Order: sequence, then structure tokens, then C-alpha cells
Amino acid sequence: MNTNELAIFNDSVNTLIQGQLILVDKHIANVLKCVASSPVLCKTLADTVKTMSYATEFSRAIIRWTRSDGVTESRLKLPLDRNRLFAFVVCLLAEVDSGRRNLLEFLKEYYNDSNNDASYARFAEEVLKPFKRVGENLLSTVDPDSVNTEFVEQAEQYYRAEKIYIKSGITTAILDTIEAIRVQLTTKRLTPNEVAEASVVSEYLVNALYLKNPKILKLAWIAYKNTMAKFEVYEGLIKLGEYFRQISL
Repeated sequence: MNTNELAIFNDSVNTLIQGQLILVDKHIANVLKCVASSPVLCKTLADTVKTMSYATEFSRAIIRWTRSDGVTESRLKLPLDRNRLFAFVVCLLAEVDSGRRNLLEFLKEYYNDSNNDASYARFAEEVLKPFKRVGENLLSTVDPDSVNTEFVEQAEQYYRAEKIYIKSGITTAILDTIEAIRVQLTTKRLTPNEVAEASVVSEYLVNALYLKNPKILKLAWIAYKNTMAKFEVYEGLIKLGEYFRQISL
């Protein structure tokens, strides 16, 4: 692995967390490859599995209860010890990767939700994200400042803000204008990179509008405005500017 093991680990697990079920096999394989290529993570895994039984840990992790309607629910509670948690998840992912455990059946049993995607999202939240935090902690000596909790807390505090009120009419007008600009761009000769760039800033702005966090919305609006100005869609941008002034951005 190259010198920045932390960056590679972070990227591979993020891809697994955010990815689609249809590509999960590939993403799991990449995470396992990352672990196998990291001297720090490999040593942690090897030292830990010497003193733990994955089968025993899995059995201990199962929590079952009966709902009021008589249906039995099951969940997994990850080990509290940092290294055991890391080893447990690596072994679980290896089971899925080898085919010894069917992921969809596993999700249905322990992370069941309204559909497969929702079940996977729950698994990502309860298993993959804690695994990612532990891995980053183990690799923190690679780039200590990047996982400095003080900086993280400072950033979270900066972006934390009360949601603002946006009239439904203004929201509709903004969305309609964004769509009109998108249609206008289809008449222009844009490169694939320009199309992708326009799509990304549009998606950011739409979702920031729904989020209603003024700091994030302002940032998304600036990114959208500056990007779209290159494509000379001035009329639409003027309209959007008027709408955003009405919500004090």
C-alpha cells in the first residue's frame, strides 16, 4: 500500500457504505484488499484473531426479542473492544466475500427494513461506520491531524445551524428554474466533464434546498452560480439570485 494507508482505507470503506447493493461484492473485495495491504491493519487483525473466536463472537453478538405481535427480531451488537470490533467486521466481510454467508439473507435476518436498500443502509450505519472509525483510529499515526477529533468537532459546530423557513412557493420556483436551466444546457455543446459538473452542482443545490441548513445552502448556491455562469445561462441565474435574496442568502 502507498504511504497514505489512511486515505485508501477511508476511500474504500466510504465506497462500500455509499455504494449500491448490486456492486457490493466488488466493494467488499476492495476493503479486504486494503486491509490485507496495510501492515498496521494486518498486524492488528492477526494479533486479535489469536485470542478470539469469530464464531463465538458472532454468537455472543446476536440479540433477539419478541415483538408485541409475536414476531421475533434479531440484531447484532458489535464487540466493545476496538480491535475485536475491527477483526469481527473483517471476518464478517470475508464470509460474504467467500460466499459462505449470503448478504441478502444476513440483512433480512439482522438488519431487516422496508426493502433491501433500506436494510443495507441500516447495516452501513450500525456496522460499517463503526468499523470505519476504528480503522481510521488504528491508522491515525499515518496522518494524525486528519482524524483529530478537535478539528472534527470544530467543523461540525461550524456547519450546525437551525433550519430556515422557506415558503413552498419559493422552493417550487427555485426548482422550476433549476430545471429550466438544465433544459437550456441540453441545447449547448458541453463536454462530458462539463455535463457532469453541472449535474453535480445542481444535485447539491436541490438537496441543500430541502435540507434548509442556511450555511450549506449558501455554499451550494455559490458553487452552482459560479459553475453555471460559465455556460452563460444568465437569465435563470438572475431569477435564482432574486429567489435566494428572499430567503436572506
